Amino acid sequence: MGYVEPAPSPRPPHRQSIESYIRKIEEQSGIAYHQLNVVLSRLWVGERMNPDDPKEVSVSIPTGQSLAEQSTSGAKPVLKSETYPLPESVAEAQEVVDRWERVARSVRSDEDVADNVVQHMLHDRTSLLDEKWLGTEDEERNAYVSELLYIHSKLMIVDDRRVIMGSANLNDRSQKGDGDSEIALVVQDGDMIDSTMNGEPYQVGRFAATLRRKLYREHLGLIPPQDCAGRPDSFMHAAPHPNEDETEGAEDEAVADPISDATIGLWETTARANREIFTEIFRPVPTNLIRSWNDYENYVPKVMTGHVVPDVPLQRIKERLSQVRGALVECPMDFLIDQKDFVEGPEWHGLNPTLPIYI
Repeated sequence: MGYVEPAPSPRPPHRQSIESYIRKIEEQSGIAYHQLNVVLSRLWVGERMNPDDPKEVSVSIPTGQSLAEQSTSGAKPVLKSETYPLPESVAEAQEVVDRWERVARSVRSDEDVADNVVQHMLHDRTSLLDEKWLGTEDEERNAYVSELLYIHSKLMIVDDRRVIMGSANLNDRSQKGDGDSEIALVVQDGDMIDSTMNGEPYQVGRFAATLRRKLYREHLGLIPPQDCAGRPDSFMHAAPHPNEDETEGAEDEAVADPISDATIGLWETTARANREIFTEIFRPVPTNLIRSWNDYENYVPKVMTGHVVPDVPLQRIKERLSQVRGALVECPMDFLIDQKDFVEGPEWHGLNPTLPIYI
């Protein structure tokens, strides 16, 4: 069955080419972008309290070129170092930030272009193919970047009747009782509603079942995007404000029975389709296509980590990414499976046999 983590997600192209936009701000403000970040650190730290504090900060910046040596996830950037002075006071730092922001607002010319495209993986009214772009085709192509998303959730929903949510992990530190301090909430709802389990009539708790269905729908892309600029819906209000009843909707019905053939089929086909799209466009790691260390050479593209595979046309990128639904991908259980020294030999003697899965 497909699973939720790690799921590569397309980072959206910005309103216009971020490089050309920042370049304009730098030219008109006289402030380098990396200098701005150094200045911001003065605001975060506050007034200098120690005379031994540094007077300047050096930053490592990618040059746009790559080293001949590849990493296991892509090209390694050639870096250069630039050094900027720290402002003497918070007031001086604030003046620099204000100047940057004034110029940034004045050079904006892209109000018809969306801030992101990630909403299209959900049940959106429009398509990624409808998005506008200000800039060159190469700039738009380079704006699509994939990143691994690890969901650090501590949630268990049992039989659509009980929910456990808290801070504990499924490991010795959390579960043995003599390690980390943990807290958890167990919800066993007395409000039962009619449902099915494996096609048979079954009573479920309203809280547990609707929470599980909502999460399934999110993972499958069967909920609309949440627009923070719009009016808050019932799910944004705190208790005791009731949530809207969504149990009669078609999308909710599609995931109501978690172990039916239909739900499992929807789950697995969605995960498989997303995995195929990301493999074609981004070549993410881990993957079942890398069965040993030797496979890295032919699989990992010679581009910066997470960037689009070379020679894929822009239209093809947009068409394929517009077909992503939700955040599911298949779990690459065969990743490095043929690399026997990775899981065998004296170095592994006595170790938990499931440990390689998490490395």
